[in-house]
Amino acid sequence: MLPKEHRLTSSRDHRDTMRQGSRAGGGGVLVAVRIAPQRSAAETDPWRCGLVVSKAVGNAVVRHRVQRRLRHVIFDLMRDDALATPEGGQLDMVIRAFPEIVDLDHAQLSAAVQGAAQRALRKTALRRVQQ
Repeated sequence: MLPKEHRLTSSRDHRDTMRQGSRAGGGGVLVAVRIAPQRSAAETDPWRCGLVVSKAVGNAVVRHRVQRRLRHVIFDLMRDDALATPEGGQLDMVIRAFPEIVDLDHAQLSAAVQGAAQRALRKTALRRVQQ
């Protein structure tokens, strides 16, 4: 499980990220990224993430396995600083899994999530520059 400070806990945060954020997909995942202003100076965590794994992916055992695998990939990405978080902002990310994710090995899954997240982050950066 992701630590509480790194989870999108409210449905509003999920909805805002999916609607207002930039999206990119591929390899069985869709990643939505939104750069939100930090809510307080006490919050130092630069990122939060939410997962959406529907029943279309498989039964409960398969869905939980997919969630565990995605959490592991997310930890790897954030530990390696593969996604640059903006200064004074917080990176909110929602990862939605599709049924074809079950057939991916760890390297393929990691590449799919990282590629989609980086594309979505670039789109978000372009939006911020244009505003």
